[in-house]
Amino acid sequence: MKYHKLITKRVGLALEKSSPAHLYVHLPFCLSRCSYCAFPSVAVNEVPEKEYLAALLREFRFRRNCRRETIAPLETLYFGGGTPSLFSVDFFAEIIDFFADKIGFVVDPELTLEANPADIEIAKITGYLAAGINRISLGAQTFSPVGLRLLGRRHSAAQIGRAVAVLRQAKVENLSLDLIYAWPGQIIADLLFDLQSLTALSPEHVSAYTLSLEPGCQLTKAVAAGNLPPVDEDSQLEMMALLEDNLDKAGLYRYEVSNFARSLSLQSRHNLAYWQLKDFIGLGAGACGGRHCPETAAHRVERYRNTGDPYLYMQELQQPGFISVNEDCNTESWSEQEFVSDESSFSEALMLGLRLRKGLDLACLENEYGYKKVDRLISKARLLCAEGLLVIDKNRLRITDSGLCLTDTIINHLL
Repeated sequence: MKYHKLITKRVGLALEKSSPAHLYVHLPFCLSRCSYCAFPSVAVNEVPEKEYLAALLREFRFRRNCRRETIAPLETLYFGGGTPSLFSVDFFAEIIDFFADKIGFVVDPELTLEANPADIEIAKITGYLAAGINRISLGAQTFSPVGLRLLGRRHSAAQIGRAVAVLRQAKVENLSLDLIYAWPGQIIADLLFDLQSLTALSPEHVSAYTLSLEPGCQLTKAVAAGNLPPVDEDSQLEMMALLEDNLDKAGLYRYEVSNFARSLSLQSRHNLAYWQLKDFIGLGAGACGGRHCPETAAHRVERYRNTGDPYLYMQELQQPGFISVNEDCNTESWSEQEFVSDESSFSEALMLGLRLRKGLDLACLENEYGYKKVDRLISKARLLCAEGLLVIDKNRLRITDSGLCLTDTIINHLL
């Protein structure tokens, strides 16, 4: 396996502002779909690994040929799904070697793989690490048997603890656990049990989200039909406060509304790139990507989103002559393009930046979008500052601890 040699092959190349140094690969295959899932994914008995890998590599070549620009060495590489842990060690070894050869990695990159507790085996994890994976995001979601059944998870509470034990045995040193709370019927005692169970496993990172009832999902339909009781807003706020208090006591600091880490170095560097609106490449069915346009362009940002149908995606990218035929970036059949205006980009920078506990750097915001936009923002923020919901500290605008539970309301006021 040549990963350890190629990882430094192109280290030290200059990073251009418009050159993505962050890459997301979507692996949209699962053994079964969770009842709350709104991500592009399909349930399969067997993952079409070989065919999907070929499509991913062809899309990468297309994206690079289409842009005709230097792509910077990767700082982060994230395999999301779906259920990436269904894929073999050879799959990840081959694709990581490919990126190491074609792009290269910076020194100490972050390579994350999402995994289901039911899939964790020592041989597989050891192979993933040898291929270059150095961060595992484990989808625990809840330790409640009732909650796991409700969410449609295919692992048990006991499997979470066993999975973490195997990961530690394999020397995984950067482990993130996912938690979902405020699921229908959950009470405070359930959340406290989840937090006690989670903190006992001592993860380096936690992503904890209130359940979002997305249109079309099985759980959403059950709540709408009155078959399941939603958690009321007051209980959700109480749960959010309990979450931060318990994780803080366990040494996990909230650095984003829904994300906690033991130290700055253990924050999710890949997700930080999204929240800071950095350029990134997305590969795979359902993936999206984006980059800043040249200053002379009419739009601020150019984005794309691939079809969520993995079979259509593979079919289109396996067409003979795909790369040469599509040099004009014609992707209507499998990928949609979008242009984001300066005003919309500013709104996104505000919404995402204020989710971070360190807030927005007003000087950087002014440099990027101009004095007038930032001046209007500060004028709107003054009232909320007086109410103790916002604070301007060392030229950073951030939401206070007391305003955290009103994040969406505060952001809507500022827009």
